[in-house]
Amino acid sequence: MKITEEHIDAMRSERHGAAGEDARAIAELLRQALGRLGFTPDVAMPHHEKDDALFWPVLRGEVTVSGHPMVALGRIPLDSANRLAEILMRAALEEQTKKVTTR
Repeated sequence: MKITEEHIDAMRSERHGAAGEDARAIAELLRQALGRLGFTPDVAMPHHEKDDALFWPVLRGEVTVSGHPMVALGRIPLDSANRLAEILMRAALEEQTKKVTTR
C-alpha cells in the first residue's frame, strides 16, 4: 500500500483533533481553578469604574501547526494579574517548603 498525501493529512487531522481536545480540557481546568480562587471571566466592566473583582485572562485550548497542544492565556487586568502572581508565588513557596521538609 502506498502512503498518499490523503493518508498523511488524515493522520495529522486526527493528531490535531486529539491535541486540541487535550488543550481545551486543560484550559477548562484552569478556568475552574481560577473560579475557585475568586476570579471571574466577566471583563466587560468599563475601565473607569473601580471594582475589587478579579478577572482571569482569556483561556483558549489551541494546537500548534506541528500538532502540539497549547493553552493560550490572553490579556488580564493589572490588579487581577498582580493577585494571580501573589497566589502563584505563595503556591510555589509552599511547594518548595514541602520538598525541603520531606527530604
